[in-house]
Amino acid sequence: MHLKEKKMLNPIFITFLIFLLFLGRFLWVITHERRSLHAGVSLVIALFTLAIFIATVLLNIADFDPHYKDWILPLFVTVFIIIAVGTITFILTLIIMFIYDGIVIIRKEGNRWTNYLSLGMGIAIIFFLFFFPQIGRFTSSNWLSYPYVFLTLVILYLITIMMMFTLTSWINLVNWHVQHLDYVVVLGAGIMGKTVTPLLASRISRGIEIYHKNPGSKLIMSGGQGPGEDIPEAEAMAEYAMNAGVPKADIIIENKSRTTNENLRFSHALMKPDSKFCIVTSSYHVYRALVLAKRQGLKCIGYGAKTKWYFTLNAFVREFIAYLVITKKMQTIIIGTLAAVIILLAIFSL
Repeated sequence: MHLKEKKMLNPIFITFLIFLLFLGRFLWVITHERRSLHAGVSLVIALFTLAIFIATVLLNIADFDPHYKDWILPLFVTVFIIIAVGTITFILTLIIMFIYDGIVIIRKEGNRWTNYLSLGMGIAIIFFLFFFPQIGRFTSSNWLSYPYVFLTLVILYLITIMMMFTLTSWINLVNWHVQHLDYVVVLGAGIMGKTVTPLLASRISRGIEIYHKNPGSKLIMSGGQGPGEDIPEAEAMAEYAMNAGVPKADIIIENKSRTTNENLRFSHALMKPDSKFCIVTSSYHVYRALVLAKRQGLKCIGYGAKTKWYFTLNAFVREFIAYLVITKKMQTIIIGTLAAVIILLAIFSL
């Protein structure tokens, strides 16, 4: 092999090995424990190292192709334009979706503070992109620059965490090579008197679908009685399932739980030891339910049920906020560390 070829192959070989390393890390995470943001982070890193490998190949191909200048620069310019246009389009689409979704859900679901999350997120994105940088112009030469830098870092951190939360949530909605399930746990979602809501009906139907794919399994309907409900949610859910053709003997009722944590704990107590089970809930709720299950030491997978499009985005923002609350200790440590670093920089700059 010529010396020139060896020089070219060295960086290509190294970047390819790095890509394989991080790809292996991602595959290990999703096959061992994907109910962590490590799943999303490892996927992003694997894709980033793949991009570096491809770029390395293109940059070093000049040693083999004397006419590379005719196409290499246009290729990189085209890729850059696609990424730039794609990013701008994505951000604008996201803003429009959040604001439009926020208006629709307020009109359809009522004037509750939780229904303002989507609209608030759209406004927050607009503020951060177009107005927040202008504030920095007034803090560049005084002590306010330190709180501004701290707030910028916190916002960027939360954006990163939300992106990883979203990606990890999608990863946990995909189930392949699933072992036979012994139990299918359907989480309650509120009823009207004695009647299940469309959202809850969607969860039950999804649970029945999975139950049929696992012969011999049992359906656990999980949900206690809340305000304005004539009976426990689990009893209404069981009635709905029986009307859909599920034998009563294959339905187990858990009617004491009031929260997702209790759904999981009380339902698991009704199972035989070492049973394989899954959680069925709305798609936006699957990942948080799996995180709570992990914290209880329960090994399971999750399946998502379809939800009305206008409800999903708002609910997903609520789920992310709930995730931050669940992991508040870790978030406090990270944000506290950022604050400590900024304070030290301010002190040393005096």
